[in-house]
Amino acid sequence: MKNKKFLLKKTKHLILIPLILISLVSISCSEEIETNFSSVFSISGEKISIVDPQTKVDNSRGMNSPVVEFKIPEENIYVTYPENTPTIFLFVAHWCPFCQEELPEVVNWIENNDVLDKGVNVVLIVTDINPNKANYPPDAWLYNERWKYPVIYDDDQSTLAEYFGVSYFPSWVFTETSGEIAFTHAGKIGVEALTKLIN
Repeated sequence: MKNKKFLLKKTKHLILIPLILISLVSISCSEEIETNFSSVFSISGEKISIVDPQTKVDNSRGMNSPVVEFKIPEENIYVTYPENTPTIFLFVAHWCPFCQEELPEVVNWIENNDVLDKGVNVVLIVTDINPNKANYPPDAWLYNERWKYPVIYDDDQSTLAEYFGVSYFPSWVFTETSGEIAFTHAGKIGVEALTKLIN
């Protein structure tokens, strides 16, 4: 499949595991695994779609981005994205190998290019969270990768991913100051391309 090296198709296939194994795992880990990572958020505006990597058609370019209102954990403060600031939404899944490759590159890119000082918000949205898949829990992964920027954990229904039309991981949405979508992208981008985009 074209672009197969750089993106992963989101799937909802059930993993077939013997019933006895499921029972053992649920009994032994029921008190150890935290499965509720959902952030407190609301979303409004029109639903969009991420560019199809096969056709390269970006139907969302020029549309207004959906607006996410997010409650900062442990504080009674809400932040809105995007809001009068260019914003990059990066959608990842903790189990996606391409996301695992991309995230440390994005962290280095933010730090080495003074991205925040240029007035750009970078918001990570962790979606399709599954305790039975690799690299769980996602917060430990982000800590190990030194991610210290806004992160929103999607709910069990992957509401944010569905609203933004995410079908591949990683997926990107770039907005202008006005909240208009500059473009979307499915798959890895890489540091060089990101630097060109910001400059």
